[in-house]
Amino acid sequence: MQLTKQSRRLSGGRNSGLLPLADGNTDMNNADIRTVQGSEDVLYYSVRTTPSGGPRAPPLSGPKLESDLPTEDWDERLLGQIDNVEAGTVSGWACLRGQLAQPLQVVLYVDGVKVGEASASGDTPHHIIHRLCEIDMDMAGNMQNTASQGVGFKLKLPELEHGRHEIRAFASNPHSTSKQELNQSPLAFIESASEPGLEEALKRKDNIIRVRNAQISALWDELHTRQPWKNAIKGEDIVAFPEDAANTTRKLAVLGINTGMGARLRRDNLRRTWVPTGKDLKRLEEERGVVIRFVIGYSEQKDDPDEVKLKAEMQQYGDIVRIDMVDTYADLSMKTLRMFSILPQKIDADFYFKIDDDVAVNVDALADYLDARRSQGNLYLGCMKSGQVLTDRRYKWFEPEYWRFGEAAGAEGQINYMRHASGQIYGLSGPVAKYIGRNGPILHRFANEDVTLGAWLVGLEITHVDERRLCCDSAEKCNAQTGDSNMCLAYYEHQCAGICSSEQRLEPIYEACLRDPLKKGQNARQSAIS
Repeated sequence: MQLTKQSRRLSGGRNSGLLPLADGNTDMNNADIRTVQGSEDVLYYSVRTTPSGGPRAPPLSGPKLESDLPTEDWDERLLGQIDNVEAGTVSGWACLRGQLAQPLQVVLYVDGVKVGEASASGDTPHHIIHRLCEIDMDMAGNMQNTASQGVGFKLKLPELEHGRHEIRAFASNPHSTSKQELNQSPLAFIESASEPGLEEALKRKDNIIRVRNAQISALWDELHTRQPWKNAIKGEDIVAFPEDAANTTRKLAVLGINTGMGARLRRDNLRRTWVPTGKDLKRLEEERGVVIRFVIGYSEQKDDPDEVKLKAEMQQYGDIVRIDMVDTYADLSMKTLRMFSILPQKIDADFYFKIDDDVAVNVDALADYLDARRSQGNLYLGCMKSGQVLTDRRYKWFEPEYWRFGEAAGAEGQINYMRHASGQIYGLSGPVAKYIGRNGPILHRFANEDVTLGAWLVGLEITHVDERRLCCDSAEKCNAQTGDSNMCLAYYEHQCAGICSSEQRLEPIYEACLRDPLKKGQNARQSAIS
């Protein structure tokens, strides 16, 4: 929905101003709405239960549109549209991408006359608009300010004469002199005291569905073609990291923790162990260049009580990023794709990690490990494996598209996956993560998320780094730590695809194995991990 400058007809023609009734003596309270001239292309009907002005409504008074046109200063960050006109109320949204310090003011005109202004600070119509406006600004430390503020607006219209009218909406940018017309403006609507007939209502519904589908497509086009993906259609190659290593604002790593809406206990477990909070979280970002965020989608249940709890949690900690999708395990591949789209967009870093919320991490040791590899090119880091493709749907990890991985071979007659990192924790160099983000629409997703990521990368010019210190899984490995060369970077247990019973066991395992990895005390470690 890229907003583009366009000329507008201010008067004359059927798309401007009030059109009369088919018969000037017709009472609109009883007339079929189809008798209104020019109603064929009208999507919206403002039917008020309390009759508005009717045929004797006073003339509109106020500043004329001609004296209040948009300026020539065009700001592509300013977005918005009229969503609806119903029961005498206009609604929509407007934002200045990435900034919510001061809500936009929306100025509305009916038939070329100013009828009022509204602040775009109400409820946002859809969470996709959050992403378009980039108002989940927790990465920038603004969560306290933005959690309760949306970008929606509503304005009650004055009394209007029954018949066809045209509304136009403009948003003003408080940071410059620009004033721009919103999408779907001008918009024609019919003011009436009677509902449309059944045939007209059905036609209107179909037209609205078509318009909404076009608007949703335009939103996604906007999301997938603007920065940082705007060069994706040019077919540019992945750029090796060392070429732009002089960027002093780049962070070392972003650690994205995959977690669900209802997994508060797991998140609090991590906050008590390896995920710092408050000033300590900020200090980790500033001193070590490591940013940690929990990544969560949305519920498929309307008015989910977890949503209210999650908003309070976001305000309390400011360490959560929302992704515009229904958050289910079946869509983990899509969630991973969205994560590698959003995190690089928000923060420029050398590495991006996906980590499950039942994994323990030695953040300092991981930061040292990554810092030594900042200039080693395009890396894919993890505990590599190439296990069997499960073709029997009775198994949890069944792969419906097993045929894509070739024919069964060998003495056991089985199909094996290509080499890929285990899904509990893995990392990508910045250019590799950005490649995934900007090419997401054409990347195929398999049933299993770790296999999916490995498939995306198998044909790329990258280095697979099989780092076993990212998958310590026993007291013996914890006890064997003697220095940097064999220090555990992360701990999880393969039999549970994470730490088994992590709500009870993650904290003691972290204390025994990762908080101070070189301390003595093998018996304590054995007791904590067993």
